[in-house]
Amino acid sequence: MALSKNDLNELVQKLSDKDIPLVADFLKRLISHPQDSNIPYDDESLTDDDLRAIEASKTEFQQGKTIRLKDIENDLRN
Repeated sequence: MALSKNDLNELVQKLSDKDIPLVADFLKRLISHPQDSNIPYDDESLTDDDLRAIEASKTEFQQGKTIRLKDIENDLRN
C-alpha cells in the first residue's frame, strides 16, 4: 500500500496526544538511520517454534506477566 506524505500527515493528525512522542521518536530514528533501508525484508516463513513462542507471549501478556516499557527504561537509566 503506497502512502503519500499527505496520507501520512492525515494519519499523524488522528494520533492521540499521548502517542505523539512515541511516533516522533520512531520517525527520528528512521530518519537518522537511513542505512537501515538497505537491510532486506525478512521473508522467511515462521516455524512451528516461532508460532508457539508468539502464542505463549500473547498468553503471558494477557495474564499480565510482562514488564512495562516504562519499567525497563527506568532500570536502564538508573
